[in-house]
Amino acid sequence: MTGRAGPGDNQHEEASISEPDVTASDARAERALRTMQVLATSEDVFETFFDQARIGLALADLSACYVRANRTYAELLGRPPEDLIGVPFAHVLHPDDRLGDADGVARLLRGEELSLQSEQRYVAPDGRTLWVLHGVTVVPDAQGRPAWFAVSAQDITERRRAEEELRALTASLTERAVRDPLTGLANRALLEERLRAVLARDVRTGASTALLFLDLDGFKAVNDAHGHATGDLVLTTVASRLLAAVRPSDTVSRLGGDEFVVLVEGATEEGLTPLVARLQEVLGEGIGTLDLKVGVSIGVAVSRAGAIDHEELLAQADADMYAAKRAPHRRRHQHPGFPRNT
Repeated sequence: MTGRAGPGDNQHEEASISEPDVTASDARAERALRTMQVLATSEDVFETFFDQARIGLALADLSACYVRANRTYAELLGRPPEDLIGVPFAHVLHPDDRLGDADGVARLLRGEELSLQSEQRYVAPDGRTLWVLHGVTVVPDAQGRPAWFAVSAQDITERRRAEEELRALTASLTERAVRDPLTGLANRALLEERLRAVLARDVRTGASTALLFLDLDGFKAVNDAHGHATGDLVLTTVASRLLAAVRPSDTVSRLGGDEFVVLVEGATEEGLTPLVARLQEVLGEGIGTLDLKVGVSIGVAVSRAGAIDHEELLAQADADMYAAKRAPHRRRHQHPGFPRNT
């Protein structure tokens, strides 16, 4: 008669299934341990591993001087292995990296670190610099006291070069994203980002910020008569003159076409009025060999203590510019903010 197995029978079966696995695992571990013990006592195995390793390996005494280096390590430095004997391993490092490495070695000797790994620069006798993944580990004696330094090095020069090229490309693309491609001035996105930051600061400090909105008069006629290349010359010349006329802390932006904006931080009436006059003067000078001349209409808007947000401030300056363009010979008048020329 066949009966159903009870809980105890299941436990017995599980034990019978798992016991051979445990036994096999123990046997494998024991064989691996015996093999490692044999290899550890075999000088030939160590010599082969050390000499033929594709990673740079070296041994140094406690004064941090090389006592041995394999071929791969020596090839990194472009010199025979025997030339490294007695040389402090700090001497193969770039001078700017030596202090940090010395601090790390001191921590190893004090037992504060078990091993160190960092990206360092090696300098070859011919002056060539290469980046390596540089590792240092303390090798203890039979009593557990520091006896040697084991040094390793992997050439990562190409990887570092690729990373640096990627960073440069990323920075370039980021810069292009916020710069006008023709003039190199800040574009609208960068202008608005800086304007938001300045107005937020003004809320805390109570300072004033001004926007000068500039539109060139007669630019279309110059562009139509002399072509786009000449038009581009006018725009780049205007950009250069604006940058030369304002303070380093001010931001000059090209919004597009012949429209420019100057962001004036910490604006004051004493500084703003002559600035507007100066911009009108420098932009009225002749441009290029044809002595081309364009005028400029300037609108001004001021925010005190960050009371006006960036969109409204830009809109006010734009509207004031169009008012100045419609009535270029208006007399000076007051407006919310500071007095200005119109």
